Order: sequence, then C-alpha cells, then structure tokens
Amino acid sequence: MNEFEQGHIIAEIILAEKERPLTEKEQQQLTDWFAQDAQNYFLYEKLKYDENLTNSLKELGRFDTAKAFAEFEQRISKTRSIKISQVLLRVAAVLVLVVGTYYFFQFQLSPQNVEPTQELAIKPGASKAILKLADGTIVSLENKRTDITESDGTTISSDTNSVVYKPNTRRVSERKLQYNTIEIPRGGEYQLTLSDGTHVWLNSETTIKYPVVFAKNKREVFISGEAFFDVVHNEDAPFIVTTDKMKVNVLGTAFNIRAFGNEAKAATTLVRGKVNVTSTQTAQTFMIKPSEQFIIEEGNPSVRKVNVKKYTAWTEGRILFDDNSLDEIFTDMARWYNISVEYENEALKDLRFSVDVKRYDEITKITEIIELTKKVKFELNNETITILKYD
Repeated sequence: MNEFEQGHIIAEIILAEKERPLTEKEQQQLTDWFAQDAQNYFLYEKLKYDENLTNSLKELGRFDTAKAFAEFEQRISKTRSIKISQVLLRVAAVLVLVVGTYYFFQFQLSPQNVEPTQELAIKPGASKAILKLADGTIVSLENKRTDITESDGTTISSDTNSVVYKPNTRRVSERKLQYNTIEIPRGGEYQLTLSDGTHVWLNSETTIKYPVVFAKNKREVFISGEAFFDVVHNEDAPFIVTTDKMKVNVLGTAFNIRAFGNEAKAATTLVRGKVNVTSTQTAQTFMIKPSEQFIIEEGNPSVRKVNVKKYTAWTEGRILFDDNSLDEIFTDMARWYNISVEYENEALKDLRFSVDVKRYDEITKITEIIELTKKVKFELNNETITILKYD
C-alpha cells in the first residue's frame, strides 16, 4: 500500500469514527498509522475536530477514484477531441480534491512545515497524592504500591490511583483518634477509602484531613478543595464534612462538595440521600434533597435546583461545562492541566460556553471547541495560556 492509498483509508476511518464505533480492523489500522510517526496522532486530532477539514474529507469520501480513472480511460477512447476538455475538467476536479487531501496529510502538517506548539504537549492531570501520617512521615502515592501498618493495627494500602484504610477490629481498645492528611497537588487526583468504607474522590489542589479510625459516635473529616463523598450509612455515627465556609452533616449519602480557599463561592451538591448544611458565617442550616445544591456566594447561603451531572462529571472521567463563564472553565482547567491562564482583557472572562470532553484528553480538545465559536482564540507560551479576542 502506497502513502496515497493509506492516507485515503485513514481519512475514511476518521469519518467513520464520528458516526459509529470503529471495527477492530479499523482501530488497528489507526494504531499502526500512529506508530509510523509521532506527528500522525496530532494530524489525526486536527482532522477529527476541525469541522472544515471534516467536510472536505466527506467530499473526498464520496468519490471512487479508481472508478473515476476507469471511466476517464473509457471515455477518452470514445470521445471526440472537442469533448475531451470537459471530461478532463470533471476528472481533474476529483483529482484536485484527492491530491489536495493527500498534500495536507503529507506536507501541510508534516514535521518540517509545522511550527512546534507546546499546546499539544499540555497533558491532563494524573493520579498522584502526598500522604502525611500522624507521626509526620510523608509518603508519595504516585505510581507505586504502598503498604503501611499503623500502631493500632490499621493497614493502609495504596495502588496507582487509590488508598484504602482497613482497621484491625481485634484491637479496638487500643484506638486513639489520630489524623492523617492527603494532599492532591495541582494536576492531580486520587481516591480514598476511609476506615468506615466511605469512598472519597479527591480533585486537584484538594486537602483532606481525617482520622485513621473514626470515633464511635462521630465521623468527621476536614477538607479544602473539591471532593465527592459516597458515605456508608451509620445511624449511630453521623458523617460530618467541615470546611471554612460550611459544615455538612449526613448519615449515608452521596454528594459533591467544592470549597476552595481562594474562591468566593462554596457549594454542596446532593446526588442521593439527605444532607444538613450549616453556613459557618451565618449559622443558618438548610436541608437539601437530591438534585439540589447548597451554595454560599458573597457570604449569602441559599439552595437551588441544579443538573447534578455538571458537578459530578469529573468523577466519571469527563469535563462538563454547561453555559459556564470562561473564567469558571479555565479556573478548573488551570488546576487540572497545571497551567497559568492570562486574559487579553477582563471582559473575556464573562463570555459563556458549553464543553463536554473526556477528562484525560489534551487541552487542545477544549480550546479547539471554544475557538469554533469565533469569540476567542488561544496562545501558548511555555505553560501559560493567553486568551485573546477572536480577530
């Protein structure tokens, strides 16, 4: 298979992928093509998400080039010279489209003609965390398995993306309330299973402080940042999440809490169960139900109905924004991709967009979608994205 034929096949596969899952053979052809040249993956990204190029590829897909040449040869042998030019024009139109696409594949975005862009190198966050034990020991939880036994017999086991606490039920009398802390750096995430079985998803730039083993009558943790809790039910020991702006009190439920110290707003979004939330600023307490959100904004607490998925998508491997401001979107992206964000002017921060992509995609997926609106464009210098008004 020559390069031209392969380029044509790859174009058809990219079109097919937008309409349906690829077959095993198609996926293998795409994988083999990626392996031929590192630049092929970047070209694939460009072709897949650029609407203008996609339309061109669709036009290409409508033509059977072999048939076009066969018809041309047949006609040229039967047609008088006065008509030959018309036939040539029609066949030439097909060839221009095919060769044009081939030219794009082979030259326009080939390594020697593309200026290197660091934007393509901005990778998403990954599972990493720092565990601080009660005795001051610091353990990195990134990309390795760790097994620790606390003085009371509690075991702490971690793999590449989560840490699990399992208390020793035979040594209950020896338990003392001692706290561990997990810190998630910028560009990181991690999962935690507490000693009672409660599961916690921890987002970038989040810190959680929690007992190695909970007390009998109360389960309290302290967080700064964003976390999703799936709390094990225990009527004898309410579960309490404390932040600097609110205190969330539950028995057994699932909810997302966002309380970054450097953000004016803080919120608790309920997925299931019931939650009492108390504002530490006003001492007001609110009962929220599923699909409701308790929010503190400019010191004022309130409850509102929300689309829960918008606030929990990050735990399911998605980045989901629905009519959010550019400032809201890139405040989160800065944390997850570990970048700095600058604006050409402050007014751009208020522009609103909707985005739904995979959480582990490169940041170009987001910037390209937003640029399609022709409202803003993005420039990258080292690890700083500058957002400019679209010319």
